[in-house]
Amino acid sequence: MKDERKNLIHNTEIFLFAGMGLLGLHFYVELESFFAGFGWSNPVVVEKLGKLVNPPKFANSHWLLKASGGACFVLFSLGSHSIKSIKITWRSVFIALALGLLFFMGTLPMLTSQRLLDAVGITPLSVAYIALSVVGLLYLIKGVQGAKRVLDFQIGSDSFNEENESFPQQERLIENDYSINIPIEFTYKRKKRFGWINLTNPFRALLVMGIPGSGKTFGIIYYVIRQHIKKGCTMYIYDWKFPDLSLVALNAMKRHYKKLPEGTRFYCINFDDPSRSHRCNPIAPVYIQTIDDAYETAKLMMYNLNRKWIGTEGDIWADSAINYATAILWYLRCYDKGQYCTFPHLVEMMTVDYRKIFPILMEREDLEAYMVLFVSAYEGGAMEQLEGQMGSARSGIAKLSSPGVYWAMSGNDFTLDINNEKAPKILVVGNNSKKKNMYSAALSLYNARVLNQINVPGQKPSSVVIDELPTIYFQGLDTLIATGRSNKIAVTIAMQDFAQLEKDYGKTEAEVIRNTVGTVISGAVKGTTAKAVEELLGKNVQRKQSINIQSEDTTHSISTDLQPMMPAAKVARMGTGTVAGVVAGGYGEESEYKAFHGKVIVDEDEFKAEQKIKELPEFSIFAKDKGSIADQVAANYSLIKKEVKDLVEQEFGRLGGNHSSTKKRKP
Repeated sequence: MKDERKNLIHNTEIFLFAGMGLLGLHFYVELESFFAGFGWSNPVVVEKLGKLVNPPKFANSHWLLKASGGACFVLFSLGSHSIKSIKITWRSVFIALALGLLFFMGTLPMLTSQRLLDAVGITPLSVAYIALSVVGLLYLIKGVQGAKRVLDFQIGSDSFNEENESFPQQERLIENDYSINIPIEFTYKRKKRFGWINLTNPFRALLVMGIPGSGKTFGIIYYVIRQHIKKGCTMYIYDWKFPDLSLVALNAMKRHYKKLPEGTRFYCINFDDPSRSHRCNPIAPVYIQTIDDAYETAKLMMYNLNRKWIGTEGDIWADSAINYATAILWYLRCYDKGQYCTFPHLVEMMTVDYRKIFPILMEREDLEAYMVLFVSAYEGGAMEQLEGQMGSARSGIAKLSSPGVYWAMSGNDFTLDINNEKAPKILVVGNNSKKKNMYSAALSLYNARVLNQINVPGQKPSSVVIDELPTIYFQGLDTLIATGRSNKIAVTIAMQDFAQLEKDYGKTEAEVIRNTVGTVISGAVKGTTAKAVEELLGKNVQRKQSINIQSEDTTHSISTDLQPMMPAAKVARMGTGTVAGVVAGGYGEESEYKAFHGKVIVDEDEFKAEQKIKELPEFSIFAKDKGSIADQVAANYSLIKKEVKDLVEQEFGRLGGNHSSTKKRKP
């Protein structure tokens, strides 16, 4: 390599000497009077040069001889060895070439300007001409050599590897009767493009994630609600930030009412404002057919009151609470044809002195198995154990004794089969972030009942939207996701990240939910969730460039490698409204572009125009006829307390009123 370089340098030196000779000849011929003044002019030499340059046209013009000399210097510069530099830019090269041409060739008019000659004299003019020509020549050499030293690619132009990590996405709208289509803007090959997140098979479930402020509700959940209502789906919505989603659903229903199934009605459960709430009993006898149903209901209620019990099968305190609630619920279901089988009656009866309740429950043979632990402790005098068991059963239950809760959960304005062909519904249940520990246990009963009622064949297509899933325990959600597809049930889950879900649901159940959903849309998330999103999107072929600049040589290499399309750090840095994820397609509607990363486009003007209803209306139809709603709520609260008190006193008195008697009476 060194020998070849030496040979190249030796060959290019010919152009250097030729250029020096031609340029010197140009100066001597054009400035002969200047050199004669110093005694550097010889008649013989002048005669020989005159014969050399006058007959041909080679030197008849002022510029041709000079240009030839300059060209030789340029060829010398092109052939000389140069080392790449990260500091030299094309801008500096063009400036050097422009200055070089200006000083080298732009000074030729000085040779023919008589006015300039008369003004400054031959000697100063000649010195200036030579100096400017040399400066121009140096600039030309600098520019030519600089062009060779400029890097073929720009280092640092893609500081965050955006171009490498961009990928082609779906730019075509794929729509069907149930699809959700979300427009996005993305960048590919440094160009802004418009595409679509086409959820052509929403029945494979959708998981939406993002830290607070990432835009998951406004950018994704609103689209799901509005488009599914527009396409005629019945809906069940768990509204964590009540009434945000409720108003979106109500306004969408008003706008697209003609597209909904005939007879579709809007229902709302709201514990804070009874005047804006319908009434429904989620544990009505029709929903509690067996004692197993009662057990699952009690288990769900207790899990929402005490989240730490989730996944702790066999814990004596958890089992005691669930068994006690099961026994009371089944007793209410069987007593007097179940007229007192409501959630408020269950709460009230659980807070009654257990010494009165034990004899009543033990009268039923089918409850002995559920009461055996309590009775054994009671009859054996293990009062500390018994108090602990009862404490776990009553822990948190007293907080549910609320007039608003009792009002909403003791009536029967509608049934919970929201996708019933004869009575389709859009049902919204609203929570309150300040009272979530109290309300979640009650609302979970609606959740479980709805999920159980809608997952049957032959009904209307339905959409279930759960905002902030970890705030409430949904029993059977994994089963609904896995089996609801065949019954046209689209499940949409929103949460902040997987860590939050594992904390409230337990690692096993959280993992099942995570692995069952088909489509994942993620806003900005961090930690292990961001790493999971990175793995979900996978890798693409990315180009790597490297340059090694040494004192004698420069090496430049390009290679390709499989690297993540969305590194975890990039997922964590995404701005508000920017999402990434993978779409699960449907049979016959497959797309080669399943991964996406872009900013959701929201037509805010259209959305604001649709939101004509600013607050929920007063749903109660009783206040007009029977006094104020507040009076009715208070009267209902007192009535339920009285009914439970009368029931206990009546049955306890019938059994002899003996606190120590826990033996079953014969029928």
